[in-house]
Amino acid sequence: MSASESTVSLSNKALDLIPGVCGGIARCLVGQPFDTIKTRLQVMGQGTAMAAHLPSHMVYINSSDCLKKMMRHEGTLSLYKGITAPMIGNMGMLGIHFPVFAKTMHLLGDESHDRLNIWKSLVSGGMAGMAGSFVST
Repeated sequence: MSASESTVSLSNKALDLIPGVCGGIARCLVGQPFDTIKTRLQVMGQGTAMAAHLPSHMVYINSSDCLKKMMRHEGTLSLYKGITAPMIGNMGMLGIHFPVFAKTMHLLGDESHDRLNIWKSLVSGGMAGMAGSFVST
């Protein structure tokens, strides 16, 4: 294998990996604020055990109240507290999907990208999902 073939192979692998990694990043940037608010409501929401021991201004009534209080008292970045672990996990989990899908399609003999073979796509997608679940657990 020549150096140029090795470079092409490496860049093709990177091209399979990068969209999934970017998807994992986007998933976290969009989803983390919702997870943060949900967690705050579960821990410090009205009617929780912890809420009984907090001053009323620290107890959240609903999700919009939680969002307003967090933005006012802690700033926008507070919505992204704890994002590091989910970001790494999602980058790995989604990053593996495209390479596994492509490799499975190749192993199943699907070199013709001009027409869709639904069964090969389903099997390849299932394998990609299984690989992602191993990475995420």
